[in-house]
Amino acid sequence: MAQYMSANQGILFQGGILIALGSNLPGPWGSPEETLRRAVRELASHGVEIENTSRLYRTKAHSELAQPDYLNAAVSVNSSMPANTLLRVLKRIEAQAGRLLTVKRDRANHRWAPRPLDLDIVSYKGLVRNWLMGRPVEDATLVLPHPRAHERAFVLRPLMDIAPRWHHPVLGLTPAAMLVRPAVRNTGAILDVGHFSSS
Repeated sequence: MAQYMSANQGILFQGGILIALGSNLPGPWGSPEETLRRAVRELASHGVEIENTSRLYRTKAHSELAQPDYLNAAVSVNSSMPANTLLRVLKRIEAQAGRLLTVKRDRANHRWAPRPLDLDIVSYKGLVRNWLMGRPVEDATLVLPHPRAHERAFVLRPLMDIAPRWHHPVLGLTPAAMLVRPAVRNTGAILDVGHFSSS
């Protein structure tokens, strides 16, 4: 199991990988909730060990585009895959869930477009990649930790369930400390909370 240690002594979430999940459209795997459950099972089928799963959060879409509410969750996992390989696995799972079709339909606003599945590596074993002067490098293929997770309540709240003592490897803040910042609190307002498992 991954260990959660105090960052007061410069110790980060050791050996752990955090992945955020989101969905607000039905797809080949069913409803958003069914899709998220299937995504976790698909991760496991690729040899990714699922260590802990957050609750399931219904959140208001953080977008200027009119679209359905999201379901969001997070998992802590363990894997020997390098980060780039894990990212390719996540993209493959997204595609199987129908993600590529929705992106193609709304390419101009693809970051905020509705989707059947979104999988993001939030943190990979404390690794810092493609950050410069405390800011993420734009347009890099893989930025670690995730370049915008620290700005998103719909990511941070599930992280509080599974890794409350994790500290952002660049900012040094816990999910709770990032969540209370005024600019973050309303980014995907939490509307409901429920149980989540892959079964």
